[in-house]
Amino acid sequence: MDQRKNDSIVPSITQLEDFLTEHNSNVVWLLVATILSCGWIIYLTYYNSRNVGLILTLVLNRLYKHGYIHIGSFSFSVLSGKVMVREIYYITEDMSIRIQDGFIIFRWWKMYNPKQKQHDPKAETRLYITVNDFEFHVYNRSDLYGRLQELFGLEPTIIPPKKDDDKTRENGRTRAQSKIERVKVKTESQDPTSSWRSLIPVIKVNVSTGRLAFGNHYQPQTLCINFDDAFLTYTTKPPSSHLDQFMHIVKGKLENVRVMLVPSPRYVGLQNDEPPRLMGEGFVVMQSNDVDIYYYMDEPGMSILKVYFIEMVLFFYKMLLCLYFKSSES
Repeated sequence: MDQRKNDSIVPSITQLEDFLTEHNSNVVWLLVATILSCGWIIYLTYYNSRNVGLILTLVLNRLYKHGYIHIGSFSFSVLSGKVMVREIYYITEDMSIRIQDGFIIFRWWKMYNPKQKQHDPKAETRLYITVNDFEFHVYNRSDLYGRLQELFGLEPTIIPPKKDDDKTRENGRTRAQSKIERVKVKTESQDPTSSWRSLIPVIKVNVSTGRLAFGNHYQPQTLCINFDDAFLTYTTKPPSSHLDQFMHIVKGKLENVRVMLVPSPRYVGLQNDEPPRLMGEGFVVMQSNDVDIYYYMDEPGMSILKVYFIEMVLFFYKMLLCLYFKSSES
């Protein structure tokens, strides 16, 4: 009796085919396709960008060995030229950069004019960068401490000694030689279309809620610079000296800027001087509603004397190698 009941509950393949033929199988397949489409849309909406961010995090950390990179989510749209990211962390032994979310828009549909000057600050903007909750923290200068230890002949305690010093020196000589060759090839009448600055002459950056911090738990106070909004524009101009390549220019405006000294967390040392009176989050050193920024710096080139000096050093280095091999053969 139970066996007959089980046979009636579980249909066979023949019975299933007869059922689909009798009840119009197109409706069943439509229902299956609808369910799969809903599942695929839910995956693309909530999980695809996170999985792509996880894959990028694993790949970047495997390729880059001098820090930790984390990308929470990553998505892009070719039609709008938009790249969206979330929860970006870049942590090294000296500093850390944290971004809650942001996006980059490249206006690829704008016409490219090959005759346009690459140092034109009034050119049309093709690249927009928007960042929310930006944090930049400098808490160490291990490279400088390592050079001081090497200068005074002390054992490296802050940073472990780097391996493959011979390969590093050889790579340095190779880079110097390639730099000399690039300087020889470069002329004053360089084609403007050969530089990325002709394609992207102006870059606009908007930062909402930023913070810059300088200090660590070995210091009683940490210098913090907070601002609510920042509107920056980056462009280039011809250099002030003919020996330089070009001039970096950053113009912008900051709103609600506060420079404060905040007690460092986890600081357990003694304070010889009495700390200043605290107001709110910390002692406010400077505060302003609007701050205008104008920063410019020349991109240094290689002077002719330096090129000749490096060429002379490489020439004597090659001569010494030739003499060494000849003496070893004899």
